[in-house]
Amino acid sequence: MITRHHLVLVLLCSIIISSAIVDFDPFLAVLVSIGMGIGAIIPDIQMKRPKNNPLRMIAWGMVQAGRRTCIPVICFVYQRFFKTPAKPDDKRVTHSIIGILLYFIMLAAIAYILIMLFKNTIPVILVMGLLAGLLSGMLLHLAEDLCCRKGICLFYPFNDTRIYGSIRPCDVLDKRILGFHVYHATVLFFFLVIQSAIHVSLYEMIAISMFSIGLCVVSMIWQSEVRIGLPESRVTDNQEEIPAKGY
Repeated sequence: MITRHHLVLVLLCSIIISSAIVDFDPFLAVLVSIGMGIGAIIPDIQMKRPKNNPLRMIAWGMVQAGRRTCIPVICFVYQRFFKTPAKPDDKRVTHSIIGILLYFIMLAAIAYILIMLFKNTIPVILVMGLLAGLLSGMLLHLAEDLCCRKGICLFYPFNDTRIYGSIRPCDVLDKRILGFHVYHATVLFFFLVIQSAIHVSLYEMIAISMFSIGLCVVSMIWQSEVRIGLPESRVTDNQEEIPAKGY
């Protein structure tokens, strides 16, 4: 999906989980949402530098920060331990379970160093909330991308089997992505109604919020007709993209 779809869909999910913990710790709730928003963007290491679009420039800057600090190490791990050539602009590097885990480990290591340097200043629980948001946002990014025709190689570098759907994100005639936005917003609305009507523990409310996010993900996958394809059926970037305005 394109950047704005990733952001909106993940941020709607982030409001669901943040609403569950806001009464426990408002700062933690905000950091979880920020982490999910960043996590929704940074896996797209193939993102090209935008022109005359300040908002997308911010997203591109976040991607470049991760690409310059973490991706070289991840590529080294692919080459050294998995014997798989990896390039910093290869989408498969970060659009797989292994890639996301390696990326998260790198970010967690950076966070650990910061905690050690400023251990009397930065509360550990807030850093953990930010990291949890980052991982959640990156995993949701994968779920959204596997709904598209280009799909993702979820088990790369072990194999190139592609999991993909039928959506072309830039096709303005396909209303399913708009439907995803509406469905996510509807789930958020009913979650807030349920939250105001019942009084349960923090952990129970978190469980309800995770179930709500799960409904959003399952709905996307179902409507996108997700299937498993052979490696040679992989759709290239040029085949996927349809010229359109926006980002």
